[in-house]
Amino acid sequence: MKGYNKDEWPSYQEGIGIPTRVYVEVYIVSISSVDAGSMDFVVDFYLTQHWRDPRMRFSENISKILELHQLRQIKKLWLPDPYIINSKSAYFHEVTLPNRFARITPEGNVTYNSRLTAKLSCNMQLRLYPMDTQECEIYFESYGYSTEILYFHWHWESDKAFSITENLELPQFFMSAPTTLECVDKYSMGLFSCLKVKLKFQRELSYHLIQTYLPTFLIVSISWVSFWLSVDAVPARVSLGITTLLTMTTLISGAKQGLPAVSYIKALDVWMGTCTFFVFSTLLEYVVVSKVSRRKIPMVVQAHRNVASHLARSHTSISPGATLKYDNGYLANGPSSGERNHLRSRRLSDGYEYDSETPPEAAFLALPGSARPIASTAAQQAKRIDVIARVLFPSLFGAFNFVYWIYYLLQSWDQAGGE
Repeated sequence: MKGYNKDEWPSYQEGIGIPTRVYVEVYIVSISSVDAGSMDFVVDFYLTQHWRDPRMRFSENISKILELHQLRQIKKLWLPDPYIINSKSAYFHEVTLPNRFARITPEGNVTYNSRLTAKLSCNMQLRLYPMDTQECEIYFESYGYSTEILYFHWHWESDKAFSITENLELPQFFMSAPTTLECVDKYSMGLFSCLKVKLKFQRELSYHLIQTYLPTFLIVSISWVSFWLSVDAVPARVSLGITTLLTMTTLISGAKQGLPAVSYIKALDVWMGTCTFFVFSTLLEYVVVSKVSRRKIPMVVQAHRNVASHLARSHTSISPGATLKYDNGYLANGPSSGERNHLRSRRLSDGYEYDSETPPEAAFLALPGSARPIASTAAQQAKRIDVIARVLFPSLFGAFNFVYWIYYLLQSWDQAGGE
């Protein structure tokens, strides 16, 4: 080490424009906490750098390989200065001793290894969440040495340049084969050598199918039970609609927990919004049905006309203001209360009779087929709406599911294969 100056890079004596070339290996120990909320991930890795320093040559009689494990010894060497551009925080491991060592061969080949843990930022696009694929980077660059002094390369053996520990599994992601790149960044201070590793994290859908999609699908289906309940079952239908709507709100809050506030619509937002709309529409449907069931249908005038025609054909006359009574019904517009006691019931030729004590609606219902008005009661109309809803709501929701899953799965496959 006599005469060695660590402030001079290995190729300093060779002149300007001849950079020292450093070959880099990255070995991933673990990847954890891929967080969409903070848009970052944590990686634990070994960083190994190789370069040739002619000043470090020594005779083989001394040692075949010189190893330096003490940090104070390593700091006496010239070392490259890579830093991680997209790092939010990083640190060297120090337990039980500093996890760094240097190895020098008699030919002057230097190997420097260190273990780091870094939290790296990742610009995530969540439009297809939770069917998205994220591409994140580990981005190395020389901090102070320009390309005239230092140049980074990946290890000459491609299988050693970037490797991952066996059986590495991520809880919610499938990681495809990484891609390594060499690059040069241009700044006002000059050109700086850089290296990139691109990692693809494809989100596993099974977790969200169980925790989000299936529960909301069942909640929407349960809300349709209301269509099979009686119109008069007001407490049951109202409580079912409100309960399912509140449950949907709770599920939405849970599904969005941990996600960033973004300005665009995610695939999950489309699903949750549509499910909420269907549940709310079920509640609105009962409001319409309840209103229709209580509506008064003006059918008395038409009933009068039919009765008059029937009486004309049977050559039967009645006194002015009398009310007709049939075997099982009534017709309105009878005489005054004083006159009712003096009127006698008469029977028509076909079995029907009239008097002044008959309520209004049953006369309309009691007319024979040829004389009865072609209309339905309010209760029948309300029931018909429920019957239509039993088919319409599941059909529309099924069509939405078909379009939703086809569209977003195709987009997910394109993103996974296209980036």
